[in-house]
Amino acid sequence: RLERLQRVITKLQMESGLCEEQLNQADALLQADVRLLAAGKAPQKAAEVERDLDKADAMIRVLFNDVQSLKDGRHPQGEQMYRRVYRLHERLVSIRTEYNLRLKSGAPVTAVTAMSVASGQRRPEPDEAPLRYLQDLLAWVEENQRHVSSAEWGADLPTVETHLGAHRGLHRAIEEFRAKVERARADEVRPRGAGEPLSLGMTSHSPPTPPQNSSKSRLRHLESLHGFVSAATKELLWLSEREEEEVAFDWSHHNPAMAAKKESYS
Repeated sequence: RLERLQRVITKLQMESGLCEEQLNQADALLQADVRLLAAGKAPQKAAEVERDLDKADAMIRVLFNDVQSLKDGRHPQGEQMYRRVYRLHERLVSIRTEYNLRLKSGAPVTAVTAMSVASGQRRPEPDEAPLRYLQDLLAWVEENQRHVSSAEWGADLPTVETHLGAHRGLHRAIEEFRAKVERARADEVRPRGAGEPLSLGMTSHSPPTPPQNSSKSRLRHLESLHGFVSAATKELLWLSEREEEEVAFDWSHHNPAMAAKKESYS
């Protein structure tokens, strides 16, 4: 049993290193595209970034399964390896959030706009940029509102911890979203032509508000669920240990410890 768990430890150490390299590569490609967007150019590596993040996501799912086998086997390094994989998951969430915000919806020049310019198509009129940016913000809100509404909760401690870590990353992104809403509001009154303000409809309609309330509610419920499942898991482990003691105990009348066992029961 110990040899099998040690093989799992070795596998975790090797594959977590490969996963970290995958995340480093995705982050490097992402930062290169962010610099291109800042210069008004089209991103070149968006598809590769998304592919690398998907690969890292799949690797982390396998790593969490391996960590669970260590915890089930009560290996002393189980908690240490769990923290290592959890840090990888947090970094994945962070990179994916930046990718969604800066490449998909947060850049001054969107990927679609930049590619159109690069291919020689008509450059968007000045009025189109804020409108397109507002549309990107609305799409981001809708996508993450769906994610918050349909996200799972988890049925055991590792999966609850995974969902809690993932949602903390998303919630930070939602909290940071306010600056983008303010920017869209400022674009609404940008001078247009002979002093005519550009209206994006934000005066007559509510501005795009991120799903903050539902995100806060989910975060609060996840933290409460995590506390409950953690306590329940400790109780279950305690019961399991007591059960093992009872199963292994010599219940014959010849056992000199029987008197002490009766006393402890009373």
